[in-house]
Amino acid sequence: MNEQRTNLTSRQRLHEYQAMLARRLQEARAKAATEGFLGVQIGEHHWLLSLTETGEVLDYQPPARVPLTQPWYLGLVNARGNLLGVIDFGLFCGEAPAAGGASTKIVVLSKDPQRACAIVVPRVAGLRSLSDLQPAEAPIDDREESRPWLGRAWRDVQGTLWRELDVRQLLADPAFLQVGRGRA
Repeated sequence: MNEQRTNLTSRQRLHEYQAMLARRLQEARAKAATEGFLGVQIGEHHWLLSLTETGEVLDYQPPARVPLTQPWYLGLVNARGNLLGVIDFGLFCGEAPAAGGASTKIVVLSKDPQRACAIVVPRVAGLRSLSDLQPAEAPIDDREESRPWLGRAWRDVQGTLWRELDVRQLLADPAFLQVGRGRA
């Protein structure tokens, strides 16, 4: 009888321990998701894309052009049966067009298929965590007021300035949503 109680108690403890480990693992994943970023370089700027908002990273394929659209709207690609609008984010920001190369990727900006679009990324710099970055002062740009999607600034140990890209704000920005340019 004592042996049965010991086995029952041991199983209960093991079960409680496993439940605690599962809970801790889930908390760790949630914390990593809220603090995790995908680092990308577009032109001379380094951007942080939240892993909770960003979709997948795809190999580059030339988008099918769409007539009467903004120059920064590169066109459409088929990603697993879903059409994605592809944007040259550097050009949208008023910089030089993205130069395509062997390392060029397409990064999907939203996990929501109804709002999914993508940006061309010449260089994916890998995963970044806020624990590896220090808050920084970003140079003040006279266009910042019209860019609600421009997030916090950070510096890494090498001194590189990173800016968070608030994907939700970008996807709601009227300038970003206005891909058509009417008749020329």
